[in-house]
Amino acid sequence: MAIKRVDSPKQPWELDWTDPNGRRRRKRFKTKREAEDFDAKRRQSVRGGTYVDPKLSQKLTVAALYAEWFNRISTSGARGKGPATPKTLDNYRRQYINYIEPRWGDTPLSAVSYDDIEAWATSLLGRDGKPAGAATRREVALTFGRLMGEAVRRRYLAENPAKNAAGQADYVPGKGRKSGHVYLTMPQLLAIASHAGDYELMILLAGLTGLRWGEITALTVGDVKLGDRPQLAVTKAYSEVSGRHDLGATKGGESRTVPIPAPIAERLRLVIEGRDRRERVFSSANGHVLRNSLFAKRHYKPAIAAAAGTDEDFPRPKFHSLRHTAVSLAISEGANVKVVQRIAGHASATMTLDTYAGLFDDDLHDSADRLSAALVKHGFK
Repeated sequence: MAIKRVDSPKQPWELDWTDPNGRRRRKRFKTKREAEDFDAKRRQSVRGGTYVDPKLSQKLTVAALYAEWFNRISTSGARGKGPATPKTLDNYRRQYINYIEPRWGDTPLSAVSYDDIEAWATSLLGRDGKPAGAATRREVALTFGRLMGEAVRRRYLAENPAKNAAGQADYVPGKGRKSGHVYLTMPQLLAIASHAGDYELMILLAGLTGLRWGEITALTVGDVKLGDRPQLAVTKAYSEVSGRHDLGATKGGESRTVPIPAPIAERLRLVIEGRDRRERVFSSANGHVLRNSLFAKRHYKPAIAAAAGTDEDFPRPKFHSLRHTAVSLAISEGANVKVVQRIAGHASATMTLDTYAGLFDDDLHDSADRLSAALVKHGFK
């Protein structure tokens, strides 16, 4: 490494060094102090393992980076815990083709700046030239931020240009307000199921075990474990992608076992008895994989309407609300948070508490009542 004067009126100081890959590099500066500062930062990045070859970001385009990123998440996943679901991959692919590629595909990574990203994301247009809605702008902006994060991970860039100096992306629209969860009571769940005909057991199972639509439709005879402690092995799920069904991992890529109430287990025993273990427990009338929209139209919504009758206050839950119902019923019967976590299929009990915190409020008073009884029992006045 050497800093020396060169014959250049505008940048008379040159830094000459060899990078960690063994390539010789030269860079010129206006002053010797600038050269020394640059060299100090360069040395620090090498020692800290964060060195970035500036020429890589000049050669590599966003399109090339996307190919590398998409290959990684489709094989090992974003966190290395398994590939992303087909539905997630399809969403990323659509976002890239419709929004990201037209603006950024041919752009070198070194030319991507925060200001340009902000201007693009706030006035996002699709291939059809129509303005994108806030929800789409949010998803596309977040995806582009992940893509630029891949450039940092691969050491093509030193910093993520999708984030400002404070590490934020102020141009990303906030989440829209979601309606609250719908929780059915046990009588309401039983009423809806009783009007579902051949799918009565499926609705009961969803409302008592918390399986997602893709999980319960992928359930096979071999996944049903009967005995003294009946349970379901939830290891796979269907995703509806571009009109077709893809069988893959569950959301989050984690398998789990979920307990089954004894009366439901007995009903399941009668349904699966004598069937091949590879056969789906629930299918359409013609033996195909159930399609969410058709099931709702032909079976689920009519069952709700029949159960509601003339009661205008009767809830109109989506199928996914049966999952929330399973959690609420478990909590109301005194299940601890780890059991509820298993039913919900959350990665941690913290996530379960954050999602369903309101359902645990009554437990605070129940706990106080039990402590009060214990105090009296032991003579406290």
